[in-house]
Amino acid sequence: MNEAPRTVRIAVGLWLAIAVFVFLTTAGLWFQRAEVRELTDWSEGQITSFLATLSGVALVFVVAYGLLVWQFLKRKNWPRAALSFVAIAHMVWILYVGVSASSLVTLLLICVAIVFTWQARTAQWLAEVREQ
Repeated sequence: MNEAPRTVRIAVGLWLAIAVFVFLTTAGLWFQRAEVRELTDWSEGQITSFLATLSGVALVFVVAYGLLVWQFLKRKNWPRAALSFVAIAHMVWILYVGVSASSLVTLLLICVAIVFTWQARTAQWLAEVREQ
């Protein structure tokens, strides 16, 4: 990645930051079961089911971001579109589940990551491989 332009390095860093942030915030919810109970008045079983669903979906997004970034670093062009598609699905999921401070941070990171992923210099870096 040393040869990659700054826009690519920033994009990769943002996608990986999103994956780590989603993982940590989801894991943190398991330690906040009491707060979830106070906010929702759900039973322990409902809370566990909710957290398991959130964790499963978060794991899908984390793995998708990781695998797509790995392919992106191999200078393949298709992961840019796939990252954007996954990111939009992630944004819709966040809005469906409910907006919180951490989800707003995730939404902001996703928007900035998409911008850097589609910068002209990033496209040029990917095109250099096809020209060789």
